[in-house]
Amino acid sequence: MKSREKLFKLLEKIKQQLETVSDLPEVATAQLETDLQSIYNQLNSVKADPAVDPTIRIWSDGACSGNPGPGGWGTIIFEDGRYQEFSGFQSKTTNNIMEMTGALEGIRRTPEGSQLIITTDSQYLVKGMTEWLRGWKRKNWKKADGKPVLNKSIWMALDAAAGLRDIQWQWVKGHNGHLQNERCDELARDAIEEAIKS
Repeated sequence: MKSREKLFKLLEKIKQQLETVSDLPEVATAQLETDLQSIYNQLNSVKADPAVDPTIRIWSDGACSGNPGPGGWGTIIFEDGRYQEFSGFQSKTTNNIMEMTGALEGIRRTPEGSQLIITTDSQYLVKGMTEWLRGWKRKNWKKADGKPVLNKSIWMALDAAAGLRDIQWQWVKGHNGHLQNERCDELARDAIEEAIKS
């Protein structure tokens, strides 16, 4: 499992380095991207041993065309050595709600009592779940300034789902070459495009 994680980190570093190279022909760059994706897919297909690491990993992201506007969310779940991808669409929403929905949809697809590591590029989501939530609940869902907490219903849903699991929240910088985060962004944006086309 540790070797697998090291390989993913190595792939991320290679991708970041490729983005800084400007003198490669476009064809060569495209081929390298294809090769990296192929390696990534092969790693995904390798069966891991859940007895070695029972932790389920979730990556999530959200996107919005206009804020508010049509929105999409994407989430990737790594469980029992397999990756699964999910996405969805809302016709009128906000970017923050889509970020939160991506995480919530991932959590809901895991068994109660699971150990989860959730990675997102939303500081709003991470800080909400790790720093602000207790205070909001103590103050009857009011912020420090006495105003009502925005997006209360989805915060409550996240709180209820997270309370049934052991979750570690991690933040990653968005659009910075992180493979799973970039893929979640694609899932979210594709969900918007597909819904708008239909």
